[in-house]
Amino acid sequence: MNDDQFMKLFKYIQDFRSEVNQKLDEKASAEDMKQILDTLDTMIKKQEISDDERLVMGHQLERLDRWVHEVAKKIDYTLSA
Repeated sequence: MNDDQFMKLFKYIQDFRSEVNQKLDEKASAEDMKQILDTLDTMIKKQEISDDERLVMGHQLERLDRWVHEVAKKIDYTLSA
């Protein structure tokens, strides 16, 4: 093998190595994106649960307020503002 052939082979191996390293870097980025998306999904689910709980609490408060007014009316009691 002469020097020219050796240099061509060396250049080919360097290029191939660079390509493999780039692919590995992209794979790490894909794993990072998966972790980010999983975290985002978890946060969205918690927010949805929180919104649902707040909605239920609002309905419960409205019901309690209505009952209090009904009881006050039945016992002839005037509620203050």
